[in-house]
Amino acid sequence: MARDFGEVDALQEIVPEALAFPTAMATQLGAIWFATLLICCLYRFHDRRNAVVTAGLLVTGTGIWRTIKIVAPVPRPEQPLVALEALPSILQPLYELAVVDSGAGFPSGHAVTTTIVYLSLARHLSVGSRRQRYLGALSIVSLVGLTRMTLGVHYLVDVIAGAVIGNAVLLGGFWLFSRYPERRVAIAVGGGFCSASVCLLASLFVGPFSFWELGLFVAGVGGFLWWHVAATDRRPVGVGDPS
Repeated sequence: MARDFGEVDALQEIVPEALAFPTAMATQLGAIWFATLLICCLYRFHDRRNAVVTAGLLVTGTGIWRTIKIVAPVPRPEQPLVALEALPSILQPLYELAVVDSGAGFPSGHAVTTTIVYLSLARHLSVGSRRQRYLGALSIVSLVGLTRMTLGVHYLVDVIAGAVIGNAVLLGGFWLFSRYPERRVAIAVGGGFCSASVCLLASLFVGPFSFWELGLFVAGVGGFLWWHVAATDRRPVGVGDPS
């Protein structure tokens, strides 16, 4: 699969090695841990229902890109912006944790994550105008995609494919939500459960198995159980309550 069009070399010629660590930190805007933190903040401080819907969509998208990497693995560029040994020793562990990845390169999981989470936040939040929120979300998606290529862990094709998957999950989810608005939580967590289950089965039968897939499956089961408990709770439902 020919994916190299010279974009990684071009970006690495522009970005100096001195900016390798800041670039690695910027790419964390698309990391699963940061996306989870944002969703938790949305759940705690804004809207529980939309937070769970966003989480379900994220699990759905994550299950899709993880399954693709398991079933059809392709290599990464393996063109680091800077050698790990060239960084100060105090920064090396954090940089390695943030950047170094020996897994498959297609599609970009960071692109899927940023597309789903930030566009969902732009849809649900009320800060600024709708146009400003979507411009901000698209800017972050683009920034993270550029950092992935600059760091030498993805090609442009990988990033575009990740964005397409993320948008497909969103469009499919929003279409179903518009048809069944009272079932949007069930649809989101159900999709996450199914996607995580397929991903776990792929890792077991195609391999290699990792705790990544098991953790994703636990998240899918957790969302499904959360919805079941909330749906059978007979207490009055408030504005921000999960249902």
